[in-house]
Amino acid sequence: VVSHELRTPITIAEGSLSNAQLLSERDADADKIDEALDEAHKQVIFLAKMVNDLGTLSRAERGVADAPEEIDITDLIAKLQTEYTPQAEEKGLDFNIDISGKVGSVLASRLYLEELLQNLITNAIKYTPDCSVTVSVKRDHNKVCFEVIDTGIGIGKSDQKKIFDRFYRTEDYRTRQTSGTGLGLYVSSKLAKKLGCKITVRSRINHGSTFGFLLPVVSKSAKSHK
Repeated sequence: VVSHELRTPITIAEGSLSNAQLLSERDADADKIDEALDEAHKQVIFLAKMVNDLGTLSRAERGVADAPEEIDITDLIAKLQTEYTPQAEEKGLDFNIDISGKVGSVLASRLYLEELLQNLITNAIKYTPDCSVTVSVKRDHNKVCFEVIDTGIGIGKSDQKKIFDRFYRTEDYRTRQTSGTGLGLYVSSKLAKKLGCKITVRSRINHGSTFGFLLPVVSKSAKSHK
């Protein structure tokens, strides 16, 4: 399946570069050369994203860096805010953080938790043409509820059952306008499983989406026994 999915962008990139080379040799119009190079660049970026997703999936399946550690949630979210605010602003979006009170710490693989949140945030920014993306973190008794909320294009009910399948992309033309590997949410579901949780989805077409998951809080008694 992977080799099939990789073949198309490689073929397009190779063809576009060959075309650019031929146009250059014929002293063709610079705009046509730029167009061919731009298409090749888009396909290489697509390939890079797919390789990154496959690398994340491979690490999760092999159990690389899965040792749990105590993670201060406020510090983690502050790091994500610094990382993703510029990306959101580049699209004209507000990137909001909503943390209610003292949420504490969780015991989890730092790599898996960060990559899960990064995947959900990246997806939210990608499919939100205007308004905002919000990362919400709230304490719910002995658990922490993480949610990534966007004001984007939304997901239809029929698609919500399939979005965690590998290489699945909805036929919605607005989704098709944005390049994607169809692996992001599949990888996210695998990371969530490794963390011992499950991703929930609430979404309506043209009203945005909310992806969330729960993790247990590190109890005071557990800390005192360290």
